[in-house]
Amino acid sequence: MPALAAMLDDVELIVEASGVPPERIVFFGRSLGSLYALHGVARYPQAAGLIVESGLADPLERILVRIEPRDVGATLDELREAVNSCLNQHDKISAYRGRVLVMHTRNDDLVSLSHAERLYAWANEPKELLVFEQGDHNTIMSANQKAYFAAVGTFIRQLQM
Repeated sequence: MPALAAMLDDVELIVEASGVPPERIVFFGRSLGSLYALHGVARYPQAAGLIVESGLADPLERILVRIEPRDVGATLDELREAVNSCLNQHDKISAYRGRVLVMHTRNDDLVSLSHAERLYAWANEPKELLVFEQGDHNTIMSANQKAYFAAVGTFIRQLQM
C-alpha cells in the first residue's frame, strides 16, 4: 500500500516532464494503472479524457485478496481509512467532467466486471462502458483487437483537443 500511494506523486512529475498541456492529455490506465489514471484526472481536471481498461473501483477489495490488515499492523477500519485517503476511486472519477471510456471483459478472472460497472456509474457524461465478451484480464486487447482499437479511435476523435 505505501508503494502504491507513493507512486501517485509520479503522475504530476510525468505530466510536467512531458511538456504537454493537461488539456491535451488522455489519461489511460490498465488494471492497477487505473489508480494512476484516475489520480491524473483528479490532479488535472482539465485533461482531455480518461480511458480505464480492466480498472479498479475499490482498491481495498484487491488488497484484501493478498493481505490481512494485521499483516501491515492495522485493523480493517484503519486500512480502509488509509486506502480511502489516497485511492478513493469514487471521489476521483465522480469529480472529473471530461469524456470517459471504461473497457472491461465479462470474463476477467482478476478484477470482476462489477469494478467497471461501478466506475461507469460514478463517472459523469459523456461516458461509455464497453464490455467485451471475449478475452480475460490479460487478453482483453488481443482477443478484441479490432473492436478495442475502434473504440479507442472513436473516443480520441470525439475529444475537444
